[in-house]
Amino acid sequence: MLPRFLYPFLPYRSFIVPILVLSAIVVPCWVAYRLYRRRTAGHRVSFHREILLLIVVLYLSGLAAVTLEPSRPSRAVAESMVRVELRPNPAALTCSTASLPSGSTARGFCVRNARGNFLLFVPLGILLPLVWRRLRLRKGIQIAIALSCTIELLQFLSMAWGSYRTADVNDVVLNVLGACFGWGLVSLLRLRDGARPAVSRA
Repeated sequence: MLPRFLYPFLPYRSFIVPILVLSAIVVPCWVAYRLYRRRTAGHRVSFHREILLLIVVLYLSGLAAVTLEPSRPSRAVAESMVRVELRPNPAALTCSTASLPSGSTARGFCVRNARGNFLLFVPLGILLPLVWRRLRLRKGIQIAIALSCTIELLQFLSMAWGSYRTADVNDVVLNVLGACFGWGLVSLLRLRDGARPAVSRA
């Protein structure tokens, strides 16, 4: 039996194999590149930073696998999809029962899509201030917007070969909110650590 807290993630289990395959290709290439850089540069390498950079590479590999893998929805869903959405839609962001009946297939898809887009960028908000400690929140938001818009553009272009992906500005909003949430978690932890009294040593 799976733990109850894993139940909300079950709809996304189909992404596990693409993530593992892409990571198996990208990670060895990244490690080889970093080893080459260390050998040619000749400077001392921070193990802690290298681990963080490796986690960033793993995250970006997973992000690419999740967002760029061709989606194959049912024919009914595919025919009802709006391929390009350029207006923020509160109903798409909140999946309110006023616009989508509770328990309906459309609302279930909306909830999974909104939750997935939010959670996808939470690790980005966590990793950015950890890897680049001097990075400001405004710059982090700009990076999140640029990355999210790039994904939406690639999804739009992928329609040419029938990927059934959509370009939606609401996804960008949810991505940025997720990144801000992750950044907020790191900031709170830093404030908490900074507020702790120093342990005196004899």
